[in-house]
Amino acid sequence: MKVFGITGLPGSGKSIISRIAKNEGIHIISMGDVVRDEALRLKCSSGEAAVKLRKKYGNNVVADRCVAEIKNYSRNNRNENTSTKIYKTYNKGKNNKKRYRKIEQDIFIIEGIRSPYEVSYFKKHFKNFKIIAIHSNPNERFNRIRRRKRSDDTQSFSKFLERDKRELKFGIGDVIATADYMLINEGPIPKFKNNVKVLITNEIKPKINKKYKGKNKNKSKNKNKNKQNRRRVKSKNKHKQYNKQRNRNKRNKQ
Repeated sequence: MKVFGITGLPGSGKSIISRIAKNEGIHIISMGDVVRDEALRLKCSSGEAAVKLRKKYGNNVVADRCVAEIKNYSRNNRNENTSTKIYKTYNKGKNNKKRYRKIEQDIFIIEGIRSPYEVSYFKKHFKNFKIIAIHSNPNERFNRIRRRKRSDDTQSFSKFLERDKRELKFGIGDVIATADYMLINEGPIPKFKNNVKVLITNEIKPKINKKYKGKNKNKSKNKNKNKQNRRRVKSKNKHKQYNKQRNRNKRNKQ
């Protein structure tokens, strides 16, 4: 199982990564959805619901629900949304030949991590848990929020800044500062999408280069053939040299 987390202030572009990753067969867990569901139940804003949840159940309440969802999903859907990874193994009994072992892995992305407590909680449950941070300036983020018009978004810049301050109180600044990967989302969206695809291909869901693997196999076979041929040629040459020397010795005796 491979688990990654996405962090970033509101409007930075977290949902873009989630959409692209989902198209690549990666399962997305949204911490924001957990908070929004709680907001609907309590009939308040998502910001207020996030504060109330953490006050009532502790700092890891949203993270705990995400961990439970991931484990349940992985248990019930073992053959879906998997990535094949190849590992080299060595068999000592057969001239140390390289062999390949396929391993199927579930890949998950948790969207909307806000605090260092959540990061440490996820690291306890998932080995090699890594954070992807997205940075974008406040003006660009505010314009995106105005365009998307989600239920918990605001059209007021002052309220937008208040929301940023509330997020920073959770410790999101520390999470961004200590992230494993950093993506800048400023400028053309297609450029950012391309950077996201590169990150997914190279780090999150590496593709197997079967062609390269096949070439290596052919090379090893050809090398063995060439070695055998060289040995044969050597033995023939030695045989010819021996015959020539023998003939010379006979002539000298005569």
